Amino acid sequence: MSRSSGRAQVEPTAALAAVLVLTLALGVYGTAHAHLLLDGAAPERAAAVLAHVDGQLGPGPADPGDLAAAVRGFPGDYAVNATLRTATHTWSVGPPRPAPTVRADIATTTLPVRVSNDAVRPGRLSVVVWR
Repeated sequence: MSRSSGRAQVEPTAALAAVLVLTLALGVYGTAHAHLLLDGAAPERAAAVLAHVDGQLGPGPADPGDLAAAVRGFPGDYAVNATLRTATHTWSVGPPRPAPTVRADIATTTLPVRVSNDAVRPGRLSVVVWR
């Protein structure tokens, strides 16, 4: 009787084909996963828009009247909504925020907001970016 009985062995061609199929399947999965991650907005894009809007609102207290001008002019096919909020007021510029089923990215920061000529209140600036 020989030491190897021949069981559980695979022809080299069949093994090579199985490895090739597995490699292709992993490649297709990785490509599809990358497209899903890149579809919609990227967190870096929302952070960049937030930095731009915050910079346009000035170094001092943010004036809600300047919000529209600060949001205008973003290139590309992304929609941008900027909302400036205090405890008693809300100002929003851009299309309405998308439904929760739409992939969107949000970036926020806190800043002082001028609500009248003699009143400055703490506020929050949030920017939503989506396709």
